Amino acid sequence: MISPNDWAAATGDLPSERLGSVPSQREWDDVVGGREFGELVRGVRDALDIEPPLWLGSILGVSPWLPLKRFSEFGLLDPSRPVRAATYLADILVPSLPLTPPAWLPQAIAWPFLHPTRIRQRPDHNGSWISHPREAWLFVNGILTNDAVAELNAAYLAYLFHRPITIVQNSTGGAAGDLFECALDKAFGATGEAATKAFPPIYDALKDPDKDRVVVIAHSQGTIITSVVLRFMKLLHQRHRDAHGGAAPAARRELRFGRPEAEPEDVLPDAMPLAPTDFDALTDDEVAKLEVYCFANCATQMPYLGTTVDGRPIPWIESYGNQFDIVARLGMLAPNRDETGVVIDGPLYERRGAWGHLLNDHYLRGIEQAQKSGRKRGPKTESADPYVLISPTGDPDAESPRLFHYINGGLAPRRTINETAVPGAATDGAA
Repeated sequence: MISPNDWAAATGDLPSERLGSVPSQREWDDVVGGREFGELVRGVRDALDIEPPLWLGSILGVSPWLPLKRFSEFGLLDPSRPVRAATYLADILVPSLPLTPPAWLPQAIAWPFLHPTRIRQRPDHNGSWISHPREAWLFVNGILTNDAVAELNAAYLAYLFHRPITIVQNSTGGAAGDLFECALDKAFGATGEAATKAFPPIYDALKDPDKDRVVVIAHSQGTIITSVVLRFMKLLHQRHRDAHGGAAPAARRELRFGRPEAEPEDVLPDAMPLAPTDFDALTDDEVAKLEVYCFANCATQMPYLGTTVDGRPIPWIESYGNQFDIVARLGMLAPNRDETGVVIDGPLYERRGAWGHLLNDHYLRGIEQAQKSGRKRGPKTESADPYVLISPTGDPDAESPRLFHYINGGLAPRRTINETAVPGAATDGAA
């Protein structure tokens, strides 16, 4: 977990003279993860204030559920595939822990009770692992996601954007466990095991000189995990800034996710807590390669990591939310973001009148219907349809979502630093 000081140090919410100070009892009582407890309560209350109050419909949608529709999450409950349906129900109903099973424990015994985050791979729509070799695409899923749901989500992303996908599968801990974890994440700003597993593959892709673009797509709880990854990334980016002028004690604080009480020999390498000293600094050029696209962004804090010398914010962040999705209303669509401590940078897009929280059925399907045109690369229209931009940023590129340019293997315009390409970058037309 992250202490209040660590959280504030990573987000810049404490003045420099207070960095490293021990919070008073009053500060500890009044602030939860750098956020006033009253703000947290008001945020939940505002999210539930929808008319009509169809809270179940806010998650599952209000249109007929068609399990035979391609890529539909409802297909997981298809009675013609009883084993898959029973496995999914067991995964979401039986509480489990996000821990890697020890080698001596049989998988049949470990499976119901231990569900660690796993890094998996999915080829593109044609089964290729090597298309778009200068890009890295990663997907961080939301709650109630087991192997089958993660694969289904990644399959739709691969079909829609024609890219191989690295899945950062935040495995479900059961309905109660996932909701409790989200509540803690919203309160304390930390996702231990999932962020610990998610950060290294994203960092490695940013450090890879053969990658020009690193695209992270996050959904639901995955947006909270991504926000934690970005905060950790900010420390490494600040270290680079310090080396080129200006010092910031926050950049050198040891911020740990996972189990800080564990000794290294007690945990597997991929489950060890993260420490900034284990990673090299991230440069402006490397951070500028990162593009973050969030569906139902429910994070509390997702600010830019900084700006380049020519004033361009980095990384690129876009968020999409359905108007009556309660989860999105906890973050990007919070009715009173300024009053409830929600800070999410980048263009925000809302689909007016839309219900539902499922990634495939309620988000990607609408984009496919509005913007995918046969085999044409890129979007059907130069608009945000079926979404509308609700947070003008002054950036003309935000009028048409950047993500849409990747449909059917298309390519979004290059983002460069000081009008010079990232070293080793391919041309705009390269695959």
